[in-house]
Amino acid sequence: MTTPGSAPAQTNTLGIVSLVLGIIGVLGGFFIAIIGVVAGIVGLVLGILARRRGGSRGMILAGIVLSAIAIVIGIVGYIITFAVLS
Repeated sequence: MTTPGSAPAQTNTLGIVSLVLGIIGVLGGFFIAIIGVVAGIVGLVLGILARRRGGSRGMILAGIVLSAIAIVIGIVGYIITFAVLS
């Protein structure tokens, strides 16, 4: 509960979206590589933007790390797919 005259609690929307996209990218990247790459890139960009604006450092860092892992998983998925098909 806030008292009159106090500033409202700040939410870190970009950090939350980065974290969610990182999770979606990691989980989706195991099945469909494009999901991992796209969600990872968008999550990484949003995580970097959120880090520049400040906010809860742990959540932003987790979003950046998960997004980077999602990109790697997606790229590995592409490599495995091309190796199997060729």
